[in-house]
Amino acid sequence: MGVKEQLTEPWGLVAAGILGGLGGAVAAALAPAGLLVGVPVGLAVAGAVYGIRVGLGAMTDRGGAGRPQVKTPPNLPSPPRGSDAERWLRRAGAAVRTLRQQSEGSPDPILRGQIGEVDDQAAAALDDLARFAGQVTLIEQSAARINAPQLEQDRSQLHRGLRGVPAGPLRDERERALRAISDQLDVARRLREAREMLLARMQAAVLGLEGLVARMSELLALHATTAGGASLTASRVAELTNDLEGLRAGLAEAERLSRTALSGGGEGK
Repeated sequence: MGVKEQLTEPWGLVAAGILGGLGGAVAAALAPAGLLVGVPVGLAVAGAVYGIRVGLGAMTDRGGAGRPQVKTPPNLPSPPRGSDAERWLRRAGAAVRTLRQQSEGSPDPILRGQIGEVDDQAAAALDDLARFAGQVTLIEQSAARINAPQLEQDRSQLHRGLRGVPAGPLRDERERALRAISDQLDVARRLREAREMLLARMQAAVLGLEGLVARMSELLALHATTAGGASLTASRVAELTNDLEGLRAGLAEAERLSRTALSGGGEGK
């Protein structure tokens, strides 16, 4: 979508309205003038969130301009352009760059220092996602070497060929061939499960980063337009930092589960 489409994208309007309403409610509760302050603050928050959402969406959709300035580790392949892993990594890069612009663009040096940790945590999460993208790509390359449809067909033929075959050398060889095919199909299944696990975690993490962009814009708007906003900043920054730590913990857990799936073990192993 271009900028024109982003302006009418419904989820951006919904997010701006919700966060603007919350910002206005907080301002009305804190300020002596109540709604006289709350309404302008709510509009300011909604406008900031909406502007960030439109800019982030346009940046993400511009192809090369939205590519993250981060490389996958040297021991892992880079995701091909247009792949699921590359698209999620590109969106993560756009979100992290926006968070950095937000943290560096505040005129208040104290606030910049407070939200700098959020920026650092987001950059670390982007590194995690770059590693995930490389792992997904490696798994996809490995899975592509296994011709599962052909193996399924071979297994069906061998099953039919076993009918009526008495015990003996011929049956032993065909059963050995069946076990070899089953082993390959099990590998293909584990690779597929590991890929889906990593991609699902990437999706959740990227959407979480994009949500942090909106919440950061709300924090900045409240800090700038509300007399009591400064008292809320520290707790809001702590919430964002804790959310990022939880996001990275979720990535680590997904990575552990994918390794378990590849090893053929269960969660309890």
